[in-house]
Amino acid sequence: MIQTETVPPLSARRAAAPPALRRPGLLGRLLGKPTALISGIFLLAVAVACVAAPWVAPYSSDATDFSATSAGPSAAHLLGTDNLGRDVLSRLLFGGVHTLSSSALAVVVALVLGLPVGMAAGYLGGAWDRVIGWISDGIMALPATIFLLAVLAVFPHNLYAAMLAFGILVAPGLAKVVRSVVLGVRQEQYIDVAKVSGIGDLGIMRRHIVSKLGGAVVVQLTLVMGVSILVESGLDFLGLGPQPPTPTWGTMVSDASQAIHTQPWLLIPTGGTIAVVVLALWFFGDSLRDAVMERWMAPTHRRRATARLSRTTPQLTAPGRRRLHAGDARGTVRRDAEAVFDVQEVTVAFERDGVIQPVVEEVSFSVRPGETVALLGESGCGKSVTARAAFGLLPAGLDVQHGRLRYDGTDYDLQSDTSRLPRGSGISVIFQEPVAALDPTLTVGRILVDSVRRHRGAGRAEAREIALGLLDDVGIHDPDQVLGRYAHELSGGMAQRVCIARALAGQPKVLIADEPTTALDVTVQAGVLELIRERQAETGLAVMLVTHDWGVVADIATQCVVMYAGQVVESATVEELFTSPRHPYTRGLLAANPAGGHPGERLTALPGRVPAPSEWPPGCRFQARCPFATEECAAAAIPLEADNGGRRVRCIRWKETVDVAS
Repeated sequence: MIQTETVPPLSARRAAAPPALRRPGLLGRLLGKPTALISGIFLLAVAVACVAAPWVAPYSSDATDFSATSAGPSAAHLLGTDNLGRDVLSRLLFGGVHTLSSSALAVVVALVLGLPVGMAAGYLGGAWDRVIGWISDGIMALPATIFLLAVLAVFPHNLYAAMLAFGILVAPGLAKVVRSVVLGVRQEQYIDVAKVSGIGDLGIMRRHIVSKLGGAVVVQLTLVMGVSILVESGLDFLGLGPQPPTPTWGTMVSDASQAIHTQPWLLIPTGGTIAVVVLALWFFGDSLRDAVMERWMAPTHRRRATARLSRTTPQLTAPGRRRLHAGDARGTVRRDAEAVFDVQEVTVAFERDGVIQPVVEEVSFSVRPGETVALLGESGCGKSVTARAAFGLLPAGLDVQHGRLRYDGTDYDLQSDTSRLPRGSGISVIFQEPVAALDPTLTVGRILVDSVRRHRGAGRAEAREIALGLLDDVGIHDPDQVLGRYAHELSGGMAQRVCIARALAGQPKVLIADEPTTALDVTVQAGVLELIRERQAETGLAVMLVTHDWGVVADIATQCVVMYAGQVVESATVEELFTSPRHPYTRGLLAANPAGGHPGERLTALPGRVPAPSEWPPGCRFQARCPFATEECAAAAIPLEADNGGRRVRCIRWKETVDVAS
């Protein structure tokens, strides 16, 4: 019997816990970077001074002092004067408004067009990606100089129109960078988790995609801003911008170039201002990118807190090794109840060189309220593919050829209707790799609280309390501390418990669990299984369990479906399977399980391996590894036959082999 230590109530442990440590914000991280501090202060000072030029400039932009023409720096004119006696500093400040505002317009246009277009191309893929790619390539093929000259021919001396056009020209480059980032993020498992949690495409892009674009977009936008300043100044230099006496940085460089032999100093404050501003933008962009990406990095004191937390996690103690046996206490399942989750004849395949190759064939099973159905078999037998097909999230390249799902009285075609499945609140999923299933840029609190709010309609404060209770239910001793952590700050076992809490946040009717306790030690595993049993007893939760662990099967399962090489080879109640397995493969799995033997007893190993789909033999797919195989087993496909009690087996010699085994 499994015993547990006495653990104080959650409220008492929260009161005794140290306050959660706060992470530095974006400004705090920036201030810790000398390059960002220096360049940021310089850029802010330039921008403020230019905007406030009417109040801070020593002179007006066209004020002349004929007694000090072409003069160098002095107390009256800090940066000297031009050939008309106009103060260079004042003209730089007034001209900065035109240069910086028109360049900023190009950045805004590039961001407004490039960001959503790149996200759509990377996330939606397919035809959207191809069409967007063709349009982007066409725009990038346009000669920028000729295009801008054509715009200025239509809108003479209107640099705002020219820079708007320049923003359109550089938007495809930003879109391609965004697309490349999104393509990588889209393949992450936490995106799959978000889909099966009931979040729509727009919600996924807003919550999980945008946060990954911060670094790349910041760098690109500062590059675009710098290049825009150079392009705008170049157009001014050619006389295509505002006409004198309106000052701009480009026209001031042009005036300085004409007086280079008589007053070479003028090129230093004019051209030097442009160069320093552009370099400062690029330095600041790199530092800002680093600060954005460090948002979820753990400081040293956080790691120490994590270590303390792991030592204070309550432990469940189990005397001795758990023996394999069926018949542990489980929730009562009504055998006459209608299945809440009924998978019917699912076939999944991929196409290679024009040939359709199945990987799962005609798999059917059902789960009643309060029941746990375990899918068993070695790796490569099709268990996880079947589970993914059932909730409509197959890996790229695999497609459902045919199959239906009846959920809670409603039929769904698994080829086309999976987007209509009530995910999160109806069907929830626990994936096998816990850390990969958590968004690395979101804290545990953000993940759990948002899930509770979305599915239960709770307010933020109430959702936080529910999230704390869920973490406490799965055996996390200090949930307040864990809510503030990111995925990389959690151990594998703790991350798995967070994933289980998230799966239960929407109070689902069906829980699909792919190796849910693999990352947990046996004591915590026992507590999690007990939690699932409690939910089954309280709410009638139906569980579809994918596992290799016969101990978990004996502990919680009520029905077993054994798969081999993409087919169901046997299905029975857990008691029937443990006491009288019929298929030779099932007996081989049980004999090879180390938890089922006695100390010092030699294990029986299954010879050979599971054949790849392209190697499936005609007839029985287990024949190459079966000690009872005959020529008849290879003659034709073996049907899955059911007896009067509903027990099914795919073996034409099962009665003979059972007699031999007994």
